[in-house]
Amino acid sequence: MENYNFLIAAGGTGGHLFPAISVVEELQKINPNNNFFFVGRKDKIEFTTVNKLGFKFFPIEIDGIHNIFSLKNLLLPFKILKSQLLVRNIISKFKIDALIATGAYISYPPAIAASQKKVPVYLMESNFNPGKSISILSKHSEILFTSFPETHTFLANKPIKKIIYSGNPVRTAFLNNVPNQSEARKKLGLETDKPTLLVFGGSLGARAINNAVLENLPEFLANNIQIIWQTGKNSDICSQIKFPESVKCTEFIDDMPTAYSAADLVISRSGASSLSEIAVMGKPSILIPLVIASNNEQEYNAKYFEKKGAAVIFNQNSLEVAFAQRVLDLLFNTNKLIDMQMQAKFFAKPNAANFIANTILENLSSRK
Repeated sequence: MENYNFLIAAGGTGGHLFPAISVVEELQKINPNNNFFFVGRKDKIEFTTVNKLGFKFFPIEIDGIHNIFSLKNLLLPFKILKSQLLVRNIISKFKIDALIATGAYISYPPAIAASQKKVPVYLMESNFNPGKSISILSKHSEILFTSFPETHTFLANKPIKKIIYSGNPVRTAFLNNVPNQSEARKKLGLETDKPTLLVFGGSLGARAINNAVLENLPEFLANNIQIIWQTGKNSDICSQIKFPESVKCTEFIDDMPTAYSAADLVISRSGASSLSEIAVMGKPSILIPLVIASNNEQEYNAKYFEKKGAAVIFNQNSLEVAFAQRVLDLLFNTNKLIDMQMQAKFFAKPNAANFIANTILENLSSRK
């Protein structure tokens, strides 16, 4: 079996990083002699995560576009050029055979450098509507993998060699040894027979969601609801308030598969990775899109799930309107939850990482 050296350009957020890592894990399983090198920002999630995993990491100084009046934009062309030169050197020094990139500004210099060096580029788009970097770089790609079946419609006029609907990879923890609902609730110190909500807004948290839950907590408790609540690292709610045992408040949930399993209904943002996890776990959801997302991607993602009957959208600007009652109406509508659960499972692609890994290897082999 051929051994390959892969360069990975992924990061900025967990939503861009973890799908790439899932594919790397599969490429390792297929051939432990494959080698992996990462590029990204030293001050973002990829630096600590990749180093913990033991892969070689090369920092690049690259930014997205700032506010239109920001003087930092003047430095952007120089940062792009500097990053491209660094990546070209990495490609030459380590004899890189392929680049895997997941979008956002971190992907741009590595993909251009790889294309210049005639190294095949494999892109992964997690969101329903492609981000700016993926749209620009798609013409340089050997294959563009998408997480939604209709993403290709946004790229109809792009000269792309191949687009494949693969689904968005999820971490292996969501696929192996996940406890059932009763076991998950026991593990979390919850009652096994009470309706349970899982609420989260990302690793940093979502102030609007946290405020809505906090303001409506008395009504939830009055209806005998249990809550697993990740407030995010930017919130001090958990340390400032003493909650009853039925509210498991934490800044960060390490074991998300167990948290999902314990829940009857999920309330969350609509980032692509969260939706992939919700689908794999088969959970009904209330989605609250981030209104300032750069490409409006969370709204597109959420609307797709809602259109297919897998989720219900709550607008962030109207969370103060009967929030608890709307949640409770859904939580106690068993037939509706069952229908949503079935529709969520329809989107699940548990083998996405393995499929992408094998497709890349087949493509590389065909190029020999």
